Amino acid sequence: MSRISARTLAIAVAGATAASLAVVPAASAAPDNSAPVINEVYGGGGNNGSAFSNDFIELYNPTAEPVSLDGWSVSYYSSGGNLGSKTALSGTIAPGGFYLIAQAAGNNDTGALPKPDAQGTAAMSGTNGIVSLENAADETIDLVGYGSATRFEGAATPALTNATSAQRIIDGVDSDNNLADFITGTPTPVSSGDASTPEQPEEPEQPVDPGTTLSIAEIQGTGATTPVDGQVVTTEGIVTAVYAEGGFNGYYIQTPGTGTTPKQVGDASDGIFVYVGTNGTYPAIGDSVVVTGRAAEYYNMTQLGSSSFQVSVEEFEPVTPLQLDTVPAGDDIREAYEGMLLQPTGAHTVTNNYATNTFGEIALAPGDQPLFQATEVVAPGAEAIAYEAENVAKQITLDDGRSGNYTRGDSAVPMAWLMQDGGTTVKSLRAGDQVEFQAPVIFDYRFDLWKYQPTLPVTGNTPGDQLPITWEDSREAELASIDNVAGDYHIASFNVLNYFTSLGMNEPGCSAYTDINGRGVTANNCDVRGAYSQEAFEDQQAKIVDAINRLDVDVLGLEEIENTATVTGDITRRDEALHALVAALNDAAGSERWAAVESPDQVGTDEDYIRVAFIYDQTTVAPVGESRIFDDPAFTGTARQPLAQEFQPLDETKESFVSVVNHFKSKGSAVNGDTDTGDGQGASANVRVAQAQALIDHLDNQDDWADKPVFILGDANSYAREHSMTTLYGAGYTNIAEEFDAGYSYQFDGRIGSLDHALGNAAAMENVVDAEVWDINADESIAFEYSRRLNNISDVFENNAFRSSDHDPIKVGFNLKTVGDPTDPTDPEEPAQSSGSSPFGTLAAIIAAILGTIGFAMPFLQQNPLFKNMFKF
Repeated sequence: MSRISARTLAIAVAGATAASLAVVPAASAAPDNSAPVINEVYGGGGNNGSAFSNDFIELYNPTAEPVSLDGWSVSYYSSGGNLGSKTALSGTIAPGGFYLIAQAAGNNDTGALPKPDAQGTAAMSGTNGIVSLENAADETIDLVGYGSATRFEGAATPALTNATSAQRIIDGVDSDNNLADFITGTPTPVSSGDASTPEQPEEPEQPVDPGTTLSIAEIQGTGATTPVDGQVVTTEGIVTAVYAEGGFNGYYIQTPGTGTTPKQVGDASDGIFVYVGTNGTYPAIGDSVVVTGRAAEYYNMTQLGSSSFQVSVEEFEPVTPLQLDTVPAGDDIREAYEGMLLQPTGAHTVTNNYATNTFGEIALAPGDQPLFQATEVVAPGAEAIAYEAENVAKQITLDDGRSGNYTRGDSAVPMAWLMQDGGTTVKSLRAGDQVEFQAPVIFDYRFDLWKYQPTLPVTGNTPGDQLPITWEDSREAELASIDNVAGDYHIASFNVLNYFTSLGMNEPGCSAYTDINGRGVTANNCDVRGAYSQEAFEDQQAKIVDAINRLDVDVLGLEEIENTATVTGDITRRDEALHALVAALNDAAGSERWAAVESPDQVGTDEDYIRVAFIYDQTTVAPVGESRIFDDPAFTGTARQPLAQEFQPLDETKESFVSVVNHFKSKGSAVNGDTDTGDGQGASANVRVAQAQALIDHLDNQDDWADKPVFILGDANSYAREHSMTTLYGAGYTNIAEEFDAGYSYQFDGRIGSLDHALGNAAAMENVVDAEVWDINADESIAFEYSRRLNNISDVFENNAFRSSDHDPIKVGFNLKTVGDPTDPTDPEEPAQSSGSSPFGTLAAIIAAILGTIGFAMPFLQQNPLFKNMFKF
């Protein structure tokens, strides 16, 4: 989904004095990585459901040199612009280092931050607000607006909750667009004392004195927290997992002889994590150990810290991996399994692989289906909220037993899962793939997620037969599926992932997202939204070209192609990128198959840097007249204007058809106060409804297309049950993918659905015979996208169709009526019914049916004077 920079809103507060109101200064951030930036913002500290007791602001230094923060400050403002508090900073932030500023604490003691580098008093809002970073000259270096903030860079991040923070997608990477740079998620505060994970307690050099001897179940307790929090205790168990590298710095033990009986709600777990620290010693899996440590809750996971162990002289009774179809849904029952060794036996389906290439995480849905976006299945509102709550309760994330990031600090370690056998085997793991557990796993709770952990850390060096899961590569079957879509003609749309022939390296002031070698890959902080370098552009184009040529359609709508007119200010260059793509397609095809639909004389008002377009197979169809841009206030400055075109088959005996390609406003930011209401539709839901209605109105006003088959294609940024889609349904347009059970086109936040759609009016639906969503993109890990090439030492890039975009195309197959023939195109042998009252009507229909079997009945009857006068056509 593309994001459009919002217009900056002015702040005006009537009657406010300078003493009571400070206007947030304009930001002059350093997207060239020349100064520290705000890296994370959290305002829910100490509230109900919070992750920490304190609010916080985290800074990051992306430069190669230490930066003195003496005289610097951070300011917190309300969403409307009132200054809440200003915190003075001091000291130095190291190159590639973090700096944590704790702010006010709430009423609930929900967890301590890592040791902060500065302390402020700001009582920040947990949902909406503004944070500014100022240097010693009081110049604003960076600015972050979240929720309904009236000031921000580019566009505000979504609203936060007591359990979520705004955090940069990549540490320190700043494009001067908060919405593009930040995601919301579980808070991850890092101070200058720890550049990877929040602090665990320091380990003593000598073992602690033995404490009260308790069973693991007694330490765990039957509630969410240990009943002996802070106490030194001694227990015994069998070592079930060891994490001596990768950042967990500990091991699991389980009560001897357990693992044979499933748990019930209210039972205590028989497993627990023992934290060792960075310089500790470890037992081996299977050892019988006696452990002494201090019981504590670390991010809501019970553990023993400040620990020591002794291997027992006598071996304890072994632990049996408890066999379960899957861990039941719900925190109450899952608490009873925390830290235990399990052997899942039932089906599990990949529902999220977005963090696979970074944190080695794979979100799983129990059963043979991934989890779906609520508004793909049910109506927005209470139904959608309840549906998503069920999703959350069911999901389990398979982790790699490590806390590092394969694209940052651990980029020299081959990625887990996608790389195997020492980095020699590349294997796709796609959303929708079913996995089987071939080895036991630990069930634990880390960073607000219930997880399966391997019993030893997994990396790309791990042999495939030593992984806890096995799965079949589903790519080859998917490649072949697109060739089987029935119909004489085919139409589709394709999101070309910001295909820009204007390169970032040639744009003044444009910075880049870089690979592990520091080479620019994608453009950052400029009007160019695609590739930064020629090499990266060639990678991107190769994938797109392979995908489109394999898709094999007669008409293809495009989204996210460069509008070179807006980029350069030269209207004559509007089709420049479009023509470049057509040339590349034809070069790869080895023929002049493809042609572009040229821009009309009248283009849209205030057009975006990306636009929609059409290409077509000139060996099968041709445009009729000029294309039409539906210029409308509903789209101006907000989204891409729809583009419509009539097409005529080269077989002129067939009727023509109309297609409209669209790209509605995205969900990520609010337009004109149309904020996310929490009903499941995201921000700007009403804006998208207005755009759907404007599309309908413009189509209704095309009198020459009134009786023609009309196809609506493209990215509506709306799932199937959302109000913008039901607006289109109410106007007589049918969702073709649903009608033919064609699949789903998009994966977001671990949920499957379709933002991309193909719809047809009644005349079109009489022609449609088949449809298929081609799952080559959304189901794939982003690791295979050109933009992530060499983010890790593993180079998994291939010049193929997979992950050529983040959206999947929908291929629609249809037949067309012969001109003048009112028969159903799906049953061409059915005799035509007479449209008049001539006594010869029945005879004409019989003759037409007979001659029609050899392909020329209607043209013959229409052109022969004898028959033309005899029969009415």
